[in-house]
Amino acid sequence: MVAAFLLPLAIASLSLSQVGAFSVNHAATRRSCSSSISRLPAAVDVDDEELVGVEVVNTAGMPSLSVEFDDIAVVDVKEEQVTEDSYRRGLATIGFITLLFASNSPALRSVFDLSTVSPPVLLINSGVTLVGLLGVLLTAPLMNEIVVDIPKKTNLDIGSNFATRIVGISTYAGFELGLWKTIGTTLNIYGLSETSSDHGAFLIQLTTLIVPTIQGIQGVPIPPRIWGAIGLALGGVFIFSQDPSQVDCASVQGDVLCALAAVFYATYDLRLFKWGKIVNTSELITAKMVTQSALSLGLLVALSGEETRAYIAGATSDDVLLAASVVMWSGLAVNCVAPYLQVSGQQAVGPSRAQILYASQPLWSSVLSFVFLHEAFGTEGLIGGSLFLVAMFLAATAEMPDPNCPAKECEV
Repeated sequence: MVAAFLLPLAIASLSLSQVGAFSVNHAATRRSCSSSISRLPAAVDVDDEELVGVEVVNTAGMPSLSVEFDDIAVVDVKEEQVTEDSYRRGLATIGFITLLFASNSPALRSVFDLSTVSPPVLLINSGVTLVGLLGVLLTAPLMNEIVVDIPKKTNLDIGSNFATRIVGISTYAGFELGLWKTIGTTLNIYGLSETSSDHGAFLIQLTTLIVPTIQGIQGVPIPPRIWGAIGLALGGVFIFSQDPSQVDCASVQGDVLCALAAVFYATYDLRLFKWGKIVNTSELITAKMVTQSALSLGLLVALSGEETRAYIAGATSDDVLLAASVVMWSGLAVNCVAPYLQVSGQQAVGPSRAQILYASQPLWSSVLSFVFLHEAFGTEGLIGGSLFLVAMFLAATAEMPDPNCPAKECEV
């Protein structure tokens, strides 16, 4: 867009220089022919404001040339508008994938609650990642049309090591993200198999506090309004999780596993923010899913072979159908569509602000349970949900991150 405006200005400048040269030569010829012509001034001092709309007349019979210097200001205004529009679209995108993520905990928990024979955790984990990889490979052309990839910054200091020189940046970035996501997802599913979905959803949202805390330690300027929204979101989650009508069976071990999963999910979010600036979205997500699938299958074969055979032998057809349905949903919606949208959405919004919307996942999980499973809200649930809505309003109405932030490390 900038080039479209600057190109006519460049042509105009070139024409001005040619016209000026012609006028000087023409004036010199006239001076040599007539001594009555007075000497021209060496330079004319003209303010920039006087140049707006100035018309240059070509004495050689060429058409007049008009230059509008206000066009430069128009470029800046339009660029600012595009940036603001991208920020708003990013908020909407993060809000949508938050709903997809919110459906994950109830779906995974249902496999362990409603099955006659509970499936092995590593079997569900590997099934989800394989379906996600297949979905990425099949839908990549369509997703590339839907998702607007953020222009990549090729001049960032990303360092250089043996791995990046051998396998390339895309593969290295995808492997790193896949490693963090595999560890986080495995711990999360193990935790959900031993605790309630409400407890699991609350503890996973520790990422809301972990991500901006790490960014703050790194020197990233986090606005006070965002910190306030984070506090309200966490308070809302805590009060909401105390609702006795929402509390199911829970265990300390399951809670600890979900809390550990939050640490790795937070690491994934921060690293995704970095690599998303550099690597093409399709290449990044594909490499990540290949890594996740390979690691998950390796864990299944190495640690859960006997348990998987016992499940296949004892599971009913309804158990298998339920497990397959959950695997398909979690694989396609949560591990295929959501990661594509997450890259561009998080680049536009920033990881700390995205965490505010991510923090509403427990609320939406309970709303889905209320609609589809007819679970009721208590007083604590209503109070916590209200705090959530206030926190999301603060995040959604905050000023967008400064693209010209003077700090060494900025939010976006």
